[in-house]
Amino acid sequence: MIAVAALVCAACSGRVGLPLPKTTVPPKTSTSIPAHHHEVQLLQALKVVGSTLELSSGQRFVMRGVLVYAMPFYLVDGGPDPTMASETETAYANRWAMFARIKALGFNTVSIRIGWQAYSSDAYGYGPAGYLARLQGLVDAASSQGLYVILNWGDAVGDGYSVLTQYSNWFPMMKLVALMFADNPGVIYEPFNEPHEISWSQWLVLSEKMLQFWRATIGYRGVIIADTQYWSWNFDPTYVGALINYDAALLGQPDLLIANHRYPNGNTCFCGSEVSNWNSLVGQYIGKFPLVGSEYGIDDLIGPTELSWGEQFLSYMENQAIPEGFNGAIMFVWSWVDPNTMTDLTTGKLTAWGQAVVNALGTPPSTAPAG
Repeated sequence: MIAVAALVCAACSGRVGLPLPKTTVPPKTSTSIPAHHHEVQLLQALKVVGSTLELSSGQRFVMRGVLVYAMPFYLVDGGPDPTMASETETAYANRWAMFARIKALGFNTVSIRIGWQAYSSDAYGYGPAGYLARLQGLVDAASSQGLYVILNWGDAVGDGYSVLTQYSNWFPMMKLVALMFADNPGVIYEPFNEPHEISWSQWLVLSEKMLQFWRATIGYRGVIIADTQYWSWNFDPTYVGALINYDAALLGQPDLLIANHRYPNGNTCFCGSEVSNWNSLVGQYIGKFPLVGSEYGIDDLIGPTELSWGEQFLSYMENQAIPEGFNGAIMFVWSWVDPNTMTDLTTGKLTAWGQAVVNALGTPPSTAPAG
């Protein structure tokens, strides 16, 4: 088993631990949503049938996507992070072109991380209404390209054990967001990103409270992605099965995906004991439970960046896991300040990691746009 101390998520603390340039937070642009010639495409709704994610037409749907940092979602010492502010400002300003490029490269899903702390504290200066207006603008831009959108709350990573007492604070914001996109079947939700420092029994209680709120209080009947405990690396069929059964009791039939996350964690290749460990923790349950990879990357602060590990893991995903019933993979991260970035922040061109992701999950390089 991997040591707890080693399981440091790359997105978590959203790289809060890295030294970040203390630049000036850029001035905020208007929070109004500008008129645009793109129209939002209403996509088929997604549904979970047994262990398989499907379109409402009954066709299997495999998520092939990227995680986008386009909304501020965390605080540093109670205040804004200037790099997060700058990067998300750029992503928002260029959202139409960004999502068009992601679609053109062959992806069908984007995960947008958001956060209750950033929303409620107004540390980034948008105001709660402005924060939601920006989110609306981003989802509209993604939907205009026919991309499915996962809205992913990142607060649990920073909360650790205190998520057990803090989680209900997020519910009012979650309700507002759910109401905003009630008429967009292309939007689904991942309410608790990477809960940790809690036991499986505590995870089950927390997750049931979350489902009770989304299903009974909000009335949302669509797909929810539930991250497992231990930074969503682990899997336990007893507790996961209990949560699926609980969702079935609320809905009549469950509509729940179970998330898995993975990083090299100091391993140089996805081979040998690393593959054995994966199969023991997760792989043996593919096709038996509705599993999806909602965050994978190549650098997690445990060791050096491991591109080879990432390429081998992507090959396994495409050639084995997905054909066996895994419901897809969301890769970390489209544009950011660490080695997981898929695009160069200066030139915008694909990095080696970005090209590897496109080769495995997107359009073949011969037909993909250059860069």
